[in-house]
Amino acid sequence: MASKGSKSGKSNKSGSTLSAKSDSKGRGKKVTLEDDDGDDKESMAFKVLTQEQTNELLPMNVNQIQDKLKEIFNLENNAIDITQASILDYYTSAVYWGIQQKFTAQQLSGFFTVMHTLLENIKEKHLSMTENSVEFSKMLAGIGVDEVKSGSLDFFSVKEAKVVSQYVYTTLFQHYRLFLFMFTHSQAEEIIGTDLEVEVAKAADVPFPPPLDEGVSADLFQDYIKTPPPTPSPEPEEEKPDPNKELEDQVSQSDLFAELTPEDVREVVESVTKEMLGNLQSEIALKLQDKESQIIQRINKIHKVAE
Repeated sequence: MASKGSKSGKSNKSGSTLSAKSDSKGRGKKVTLEDDDGDDKESMAFKVLTQEQTNELLPMNVNQIQDKLKEIFNLENNAIDITQASILDYYTSAVYWGIQQKFTAQQLSGFFTVMHTLLENIKEKHLSMTENSVEFSKMLAGIGVDEVKSGSLDFFSVKEAKVVSQYVYTTLFQHYRLFLFMFTHSQAEEIIGTDLEVEVAKAADVPFPPPLDEGVSADLFQDYIKTPPPTPSPEPEEEKPDPNKELEDQVSQSDLFAELTPEDVREVVESVTKEMLGNLQSEIALKLQDKESQIIQRINKIHKVAE
C-alpha cells in the first residue's frame, strides 16, 4: 500500500501508466495518463490554433473564417495554387463544421489540431491510409473511460467523439488517395497571356478639359470656349514659266544635235532599226512555225484518209 503523499500506478494495455496523485490526507486528486517515460500526454487544444485565434473564429461566418485561416497559414496564392486552395478549403470546412456543432473554444481548437495533424501526416510523412487511421485512433484513446484521463482529447464526450470520427472518415479518409496524389505530384504550370487595349484620354484643346454636356451647350463651347484652329500657313506661289529660260533650253538642245557627226547618227539609226526589226523577226518566225505545224497536221490527216 502506498504511503501518504506518494504516487501509486499500474500499467494499462497501451504500455502507459495510470498514476493517481494524493494530497496530504491521502485523497486522490487527479487521474492522468502517463507515457512510459513518465510524462503526461499534452492536450491537443490550442496547439495549432491559439486560444485567441479560436475565440476570434467562433462568431465568424464562412467567408470570414476563410480569410482568417488564409492569413494564419499564409495561403495567399490559393487563387493560382491548387494545393493551397485545397488546404484552405479543408481547414475552412473543418472550422465551420465545428462551429455548427457548437463546440467550445477548447473543443474547436482540439478538433482542428486533429484535422491539421492528419493532413500533415499525408503532406510531410506520406503515410498510408492504414497508418494514418492508427494515428487517429491513438488520438481518441481514453475518451469516455472514467478511470483514465487521456489528456489529449479528454474534453470530448463519447457521443462527440463518434461525430468527429464520422466527419474525419467522410471528409478525409474517403478521399485519401486524392489527398495523397495532391501532395506527391507537382502542379503543371500554365502561362496565360492576355492582350489589353488601354484607351488614353485625349489631350484637352484648352487649358481645361472640355465641359460636361450638362455644364454648357455645345454652341457656347464652340463659339466662346474652344480654342480656334490655327491659321493655315499660306501656300507657296507657283513659279511662272520664264520664256528666256525656255529659249535657252531649246538652244542648248539644238547645240547638242549640231555636235553629232554622221557616224554617230548612223550608229543611232542602226541600233534603233535592229531593236525594232529584231522583235519583228522573232514574231514572224513564231508565226511561220505555227503555220508550218498546221500544214503538217493537215498533210497527216490527208495521208490517214488516203490509207
